[in-house]
Order: sequence, then structure tokens, then C-alpha cells
Amino acid sequence: MSRLGALLALLGFLTVLARAEDAVLKTAVEGKPFNVFQELKKECDPGCQQCNRELGECECPYGLSGPTCQVALWPACRTSTTAGLPVFVGRRAPRNCHCYAQLFRATCLPGSESRCSSHTVAQWPELKCFEQVDKAEQEQLSELPEKLDDPKYRWRKGVLVPAPAGGAAAAAPGAAAGRAEHKDMQTLLVAPTLKEIGDTMALSKCPNRCRDRGICIANSETIKTPSCLCHPGFTGTDCGDAVPPASLPLLCPNGCGGRGSCVAGFCACQPPYWGIGCSRSRAYQPAPDSISHPYYPSLKIYMYDIPISVVGPQPFDDSDTTVYPIYQASMHLMDMFLADGGGVRTENPWEANLFYVPTFAYYSTANLGDPTAAVVRAIDWVAAKFPFFSRYGGRDHFVVMTADRGACYLKPLNQTRNLIRLVHFGLEKPNLTEMGPLVEEREYGCFKGGRDVVLAPYFRPKAGVVRTVHEKLLAPGGAEELLKDKSVLFFFSGDVRHHEPEYSGGVRQALSALLSNTTSGGAGVPADVVFKAGFQPITAEEYEQLLGSAKFCLAPYGHGWGIRLTHALMHGCVPVIIQDRVRQPWEDLLHYPDFSIRVSKAELPRLVELLRAVPAEDVAALMREGARVYRAFVWQPELGGLAYNYTLASLRRRLSHIRGELYEAGTRRR
Repeated sequence: MSRLGALLALLGFLTVLARAEDAVLKTAVEGKPFNVFQELKKECDPGCQQCNRELGECECPYGLSGPTCQVALWPACRTSTTAGLPVFVGRRAPRNCHCYAQLFRATCLPGSESRCSSHTVAQWPELKCFEQVDKAEQEQLSELPEKLDDPKYRWRKGVLVPAPAGGAAAAAPGAAAGRAEHKDMQTLLVAPTLKEIGDTMALSKCPNRCRDRGICIANSETIKTPSCLCHPGFTGTDCGDAVPPASLPLLCPNGCGGRGSCVAGFCACQPPYWGIGCSRSRAYQPAPDSISHPYYPSLKIYMYDIPISVVGPQPFDDSDTTVYPIYQASMHLMDMFLADGGGVRTENPWEANLFYVPTFAYYSTANLGDPTAAVVRAIDWVAAKFPFFSRYGGRDHFVVMTADRGACYLKPLNQTRNLIRLVHFGLEKPNLTEMGPLVEEREYGCFKGGRDVVLAPYFRPKAGVVRTVHEKLLAPGGAEELLKDKSVLFFFSGDVRHHEPEYSGGVRQALSALLSNTTSGGAGVPADVVFKAGFQPITAEEYEQLLGSAKFCLAPYGHGWGIRLTHALMHGCVPVIIQDRVRQPWEDLLHYPDFSIRVSKAELPRLVELLRAVPAEDVAALMREGARVYRAFVWQPELGGLAYNYTLASLRRRLSHIRGELYEAGTRRR
């Protein structure tokens, strides 16, 4: 090679080095590397079966903790002294009274006994329990006595004792008069009967004690021989067999990713995986001397892997994992997020610009409970383990609450007031009082525009029916053809609850007075108006037939959000939304006037007149657009799963809205 060739080669090599050096961004003042990360692999105790490499902590089934999951968090809830057995706490089989007391201390907010993250503790007045008279608390177990009237045992029941007038609870800031109650136990004079404790009996009467993985049940009517009712995750005559994660889709997020087995909501992962749904394999930290900052060019979401004993998917009762389908959007959102391959999900919290706090709140609230304790426990854990919540006071953190009233009952506290809430119920009303004293947020009630997101609820439609209707609606002239076959102007069927004036904001009651229970035009009501008042007044088949036959369908709310907007869109019926001050799903992304009609409560006396005045060509256009936007309301991946995409789109918009607020919060903190 000539000297000139060698010089050119050297210059080329130096250019490559310079380009490589430029690839590492550096801060302008200190010249430090910017957003350079390295893998983090913290070690756990050698006896740990599943190590969280990010924290160096052992991941344990519900009710267990410690370096090797050897510590029972609520020891009196165990049915055996065998180490490592998972703890199960339902309500069908009574537990030791000390078990309930330990759960109460662990899951209820200090100074606010009505706010608990345990579904069992939330049902306190329904609990019956037992305890051995002459044993210390640390020796007590939840093994039912062989004989219910054994004198060595004392039976008690949960009671709520009103706080004394003028007591500390009543004097607490923001306390509502007459609301403070103290959880206590009252001794029963007579031992309960078998029927009164759910036909449960001592484990010794069942095969192999159900391996301490179930409860023993029998009664004289249907189950004459004592049999094991297995806790979720187990099956067999003695609960000796494990069931696959796919059999417990609600308790094991994303089916444990196909990388582990499921035990009552805990995914026991195959190495090297860990975390919720066995979704984690790597952890990261900033490289030495590197300056890190959230990555803003695109959405990056990090989800915390909070231990199941802090918050987690837990059975509602012994063997019961039921979550009514319309409340399952949070679970499908999580499954889709864990399977996200589009670059939104990140395992590196240092580059994230939004943080997903999985509270699994529905498991402690059911449809009308209070999510505060579940959210506070999750945030307290997050704030203790990571620096990101305190950075902006939680403004870049979001929680999902799919219960009827969403975030209405979320108490404004330091842990909660700045969170982005993903809910189904978007009631934005200052000084809200009609939903009871648990609503303490006076500024906006349940929903804050520009910060919170209204999600579509989950509903599994009859795909064939929907496909047939929507294909016709989207075909040229199809909406006009379908409209010719619609003989009903306006339709509603559902509960009214005249004795509950806050139900639906009074809309159903007002319409019932105008239109109740007629299909024949009696009492001055037109024959093409169908309003069926009452709980399940018609069959499911008739309900669907009327949805398909109607031009307009009522979409009210109930105790909280309603499902009828989705029902109407499924069947090619134009939704009539009568929900004053309630934001609808994706209202920031979808133009609702193109596929629905919104009417205020004040306009109800003119409702039929207003609907009849809509020209046929406009009705057809509304139906056609409804078929197009319906896909945004679908969570099922096999049907498009666009609700997940719309959730991400809404979060992107929230991120752009709050960036200035985040900057100001960070500046104030510094």
C-alpha cells in the first residue's frame, strides 16, 4: 500500500471513531454521557426460587415474603405450620380471628378503617371467625376445629362500631359526619351451624387435608361426602394437581407469558424470567457518570412489578376468581401491554416517560368499592423502591380503575392527587355530593379533563352478528337499506330504581315517568317508542332483536358508567347519550356528534320530538359512522383490539399536555 493509501485508511479509521464517539450524546456543560445505560443484575438469596434482578428481592406467592419466601405475612391465616405454603384468605370458610385482625392491620389505611385493600376485610360485618382460647396469637392457625362447639375454641363475628361523637375520627380533617366506624369483634354465645359457615369443616375430614390448598365442604343436600373445594391454581380430589395458567386467565396476567405456572395469581416463572406475567428478563441502570432523563420523542411506558402481597390479582373468595366480564378491561389492557412488541413498553424505567402502576384495584373494590387503600399501598411501595414517583409527584404515573364509579372514591392524598386515572366513568362535577361521603374530591369529582382518560369497557360481542351488520352498514347504500327495516324509533330496557335518585343522575327515572313499559302507544306514548323498565324485563334474545330494530338507543349511566353505548354501536343503533357532565370513552379522539346524539336531562320532555326530527339521511350517516368507530371500543385482539391502541393514543396526548407541568414540578423540586 502506498503512503497516500495508508494515510487515507488512517483518516477513515479516525472518522469511524469520531462517528462512534458522536453517537454517545453528552451534556453541554459537564460533558457527561446522556442516557447511557447498562444491564443490572442484582442477586437474591441462593435459596430464592424467583429473583427480581432489578431489586435483588425474592418474588413470592400471596401471603409469603422474605429472602426465600419463608415468612408468612399473616401467620394466623395459615392452616398448617409447613413452611412455604401459600396463604389463602376467602370468606366462605371462616378463618382464625387473629388472621382477620392481621389482615386488617396490613391492608387498611391508618386512621381510615373503611378503606382497605383486602376484599375479605371490606366484608367485615359478614365475617365469622374462631380462635383457640388458651393460645397466644403467634400459635394460632386457621385450621377449623373438628367440632364447631369444641369448648377450646371461641367463636366471634365482625361488627362495625360507630365512632363516639366528637372523637378523634370525627375531628379528622375532611371527616364526614356519621361515617367513621371502628372494626371490632363480638363474641358469639353459641357456635355457628355448619350451614352458617358455608358448609365448611375441618380439613382432616377431606382427602389428604386437601393438601392445605383448598377448603373441605359437605352438606346433607348435595354434597354428602366431604370434598375438597380447591383454591385457584389447583385441582384434583385432594387439590394435588396444578392447573395451567391458561385456565386462570384473570388471575395470571398474559397467561404467565407461556413462561411459568400459575398459583392463585402468582406466576412461578422459568429462569431467567420474573415479574408480573413472567414478563421481565432484563433490568437497567444508568452507566457510571451518565445523566439520565425521560425519553420524549415517543411514548415509553414502564410498568412496576409490585409484589402480589402488596397489590395483586387475588381470588374474591375461596375458589372464586370471578370478575364479571364488563369489568375486565383492565386485565385485557395489561395482557396487551405485556405482549406489546411495538416499542411502547420498556423494561428500562430510566428512559420511560410514563409509569404504569398496576394496582389490580378491582380485586379489592369489586364494582362499587373504594380503591384508595389499594392505590396507596401500591404507591407507597413504588415510592420506597424507586426514585421516579417523587421526581414529579406522580404526575407521570397512571392507574387503572374499572369499577362502576372509577376514581370517584379515590381519596385525595399525596399518593393519589396527581395520578393519571384510566377509568370508565368520566363524571366531572365539582362539589359532588349525591354519591355519598366517600367522594372527597371537591375540585372535579371523579374525572379531571386533560389528565384522566375514559376507557371503553370490555364486552365480548357475538362476532358473527356484529360483522354482518357492520359489513352492510359500511357497504354503499347499506345504511339506508338497514334503516328501512328499523320499525322502532327509540328503545331502552333496563333497571330504573325509583328509590335511588342518584342512579343514572335521575335520567332513567324521568324517562320512566314519560315512557314506561309500553310498546303499543298507550297513555299518549307513540307505538314506535319502546321503554321497558325493570331488572331484566325481557330476554337476551328479545333485547338484541330490539337493538337491531331501533333507530335510536338510550345510553344512560347507572350507579356509574354504562355498557349501552357499546351495545348500540354493535347493532347499528344510534346512541342517545343522556349523561350530563360525563365524558365518554375516547372523547378526545372520536368526534361523537358524527355517530351519536347527545341530549341533556333538561331536554327529556322533548326527546321523542327531537329524535323524530332527525332526517333519514342523517340517521343513516350516524349509523354508518358508528360502524366505523365501533372498532375503537373493541379489546379483543382477534377482533382488532383497537381499544388498546386508543388507550396509547390518549396517553400520548396526556403526555404532551403534562410535559410543561412536569418541567415546572421538577424545577420546584430542585
